[in-house]
Parts: sequence; C-alpha cells; structure tokens
Amino acid sequence: MVTLEDIYKEDPTQRIIDEGAGWGAEQMLKAGVPIFYRDEEYPETMEGNLFIKEYPNRLRFLVRKELTSDNRLLEEIIKPLNS
Repeated sequence: MVTLEDIYKEDPTQRIIDEGAGWGAEQMLKAGVPIFYRDEEYPETMEGNLFIKEYPNRLRFLVRKELTSDNRLLEEIIKPLNS
C-alpha cells in the first residue's frame, strides 16, 4: 500500500500541493460545496476509484466514481463513514 509519506519522499513538492489543497477544500466546504479526497485511515481510498465524499455538514461517505465510455461521471455511495 502506498502511503502519503511514500508519496512525499518521492516528490517533496506534493506535500506543498496537498497543504494548499487542504485550504481550498475548507473554502469549498464553507461555500457549501462537497469535496472528495483520499485518506490513509481508509486504505481502500489510497488508489483506484474509491474516495471519501464529505459534505459541508461534515457527513462523510465512501463513494465509487466511474467515468463511462460516453464521459459521464457516475457516483455510487458504498457506505456512510459517520456513525
């Protein structure tokens, strides 16, 4: 499994990018827009088509995102992460 530390060792600029992305994600949540991200706490999200979707009210879901052959983005909720 690839970890964030592995990624940062291979490309140190990625840490700076991620920190900026964190600020941008907070701004999107404040504006009422849900965000998608990967989290080491959920290893299945570290590669492939599984992501965490977080809403401004902090509800989070594990979701699968697929791009169809006609370029439509499909999203499937796998399970809620807030218990």
